[in-house]
Amino acid sequence: MTDRTTKTTRTKATHSTRAAAPDVSEDLTAGLATTAARDPDTAPPSGPGTARTGPPWTVWPALGGALVLWASAFVGIKATLHDFGPGPMALLRFLIASLAVLVVWVVTSRLRRTPLRLPARGDVPLLLLCSLLLIVIYNLGVNFGEQTVSSGTTSFLVGQVPVFSAVLAAAILRERVAVLGWVGIAVGVAGTVVMLYADQAGLQINAGALYVLGAALAESLYFVLSKPLLRKYGPTELNVFVTVPGTLMMLPFLGALTRDLTDASAGSVLVMVYLGVFPAAVAYLLWNHALSQLDVGTTTSALYVLPVVTVVISFLVLGELPGAFGLVGGLVALAGAVLVNTKRAR
Repeated sequence: MTDRTTKTTRTKATHSTRAAAPDVSEDLTAGLATTAARDPDTAPPSGPGTARTGPPWTVWPALGGALVLWASAFVGIKATLHDFGPGPMALLRFLIASLAVLVVWVVTSRLRRTPLRLPARGDVPLLLLCSLLLIVIYNLGVNFGEQTVSSGTTSFLVGQVPVFSAVLAAAILRERVAVLGWVGIAVGVAGTVVMLYADQAGLQINAGALYVLGAALAESLYFVLSKPLLRKYGPTELNVFVTVPGTLMMLPFLGALTRDLTDASAGSVLVMVYLGVFPAAVAYLLWNHALSQLDVGTTTSALYVLPVVTVVISFLVLGELPGAFGLVGGLVALAGAVLVNTKRAR
């Protein structure tokens, strides 16, 4: 009797355990489904055949597309500065970009049947800082800088973002930089100093290069600060949460913009529409997608290609090439940026 009772008890316990197991599995599945519904852009993959060891293949076309669009932006800005001032140009471009990103946000949310969500209150200060850095400071710096600096030299200066990002990551995130990395930083700084004298007669610092340098520093800081936000928000959401507030910050240029629009040519207005939709809205969406899948160093290292693409487009469209200081300094700075992002530099 005792043995039978014991066996019966064990059998019931086993059946009870087996019956409870599906509940845990169902809870886990429900939790993953809830996460995916809450943030479809950053939800973990599920289903057969989704396991992967590296980033999705879409990252590389996204990076390439963003770089080509940004390269064309340097040329488009240079081509329309005769009709729009730097401030009004930035405002018009991002009024168009804001409309574009809002449309994409709403449409993608409808297609996925997920509700639109606003950022968490605790993230608002960081989002506003990112808006100030990327939309306001970066774009105003580039626009003011290109009044006296060629498109090619501008892209070489912006190509120093990997160097600046490495320094900022070491200072803010306490990331380790090896001796080779510091050598690369020193080479990059030397090349940048040479570029400060580019695109003008005489041996004096070009004030426009200082504007672009400030823009590159602002963009570098944005890349470091925005990485944690991409763990909470998808690329489309972050694009909206950064672009729209940054545009509102530039509304003081509205009066000047209305005056510039009355005298601007139709061709310049069309270029501004292009700059707002593609290099602004689409390119930043592509870049955020890549940044959400890769680390900051790997993503920003893609900027090495930016000067080459910009120089080619600038020559084909405007017949413009960087001066001697811009070209030599740019190549030296580019070599420094490459050294910073080698594996032995970290």
